[in-house]
Amino acid sequence: MAEIRSLEEERCVILHADDFGMCHTTNQAILNLLEKRAITSATLMVNCPWSLEAARAAARNPRLDVGVHLTLTSEWDHYKWGPVLRNGNVDTLVDEFGHFPANTAHMAKADPEQVRSELTAQIELAIRMGVDPTHLDNHMGSLRPDHHELLVELAAQFALPIRFSPNPAHKTGKEALVARLAAERGILHPHEVLSLPFTYAETPDYDSIKQLAIRLLREMKPGLTELLFHPSLDTEELKAITGTWPIRRCEYDLFLDPDVQDVIARERLSLIGWREVRELQRSWRA
Repeated sequence: MAEIRSLEEERCVILHADDFGMCHTTNQAILNLLEKRAITSATLMVNCPWSLEAARAAARNPRLDVGVHLTLTSEWDHYKWGPVLRNGNVDTLVDEFGHFPANTAHMAKADPEQVRSELTAQIELAIRMGVDPTHLDNHMGSLRPDHHELLVELAAQFALPIRFSPNPAHKTGKEALVARLAAERGILHPHEVLSLPFTYAETPDYDSIKQLAIRLLREMKPGLTELLFHPSLDTEELKAITGTWPIRRCEYDLFLDPDVQDVIARERLSLIGWREVRELQRSWRA
């Protein structure tokens, strides 16, 4: 199990895949990367049509490090999902068709109790599906800034660490408050959260994405860093869902690339998963 000293002094890195369960193609990619130990963790979107496949894979293989990707948005034009809460009102969270909206604009007016009830239902559903959640994070940052404290409250309720950085690339002004609440509740989080870009001004080639990833790895600071990305294969299914499919395919190839793996080894980065962070947090609270 990781020790707090190593998390503070060593360059510890979580290589993390978002959007597990989004579609069959993404599931195939993430499972392959996890099974090859090319990445260390993923998070499940229980709202999505292919979440059951992902959850069953995680339940069959307890070694897989899978958290819950708390979801309140549904960004694609023709492929949608919505709440999992079945016995409660969610009218401030959905559009006229019962789906989550495509962006986070609705969150400023979303009813806090509806948000809490829906996200609690998502975590509980993941557990009923057989997943042993290792952490919590948030799809498209929909909890920032209006409901960010809730992430800490849910983490305390389920004794899980969270994706949060006191110094994110895009600040909301609530970072100090959330950091204080996390410290008071004994909730662990990374020192830094980095992401490969969701979009680019121009569709990049594989080599430019690879060089960006290598630079990020080489510039990792001491402490715990999460590097997140959205890997997938390039099937007709994914191409029908999103125009970002070339980037997602590149991100799948990245962490199987011998050059990237060599940089990780040469830089002596300590790859860990969220489960180690969770167990450290729970050992404190015991």
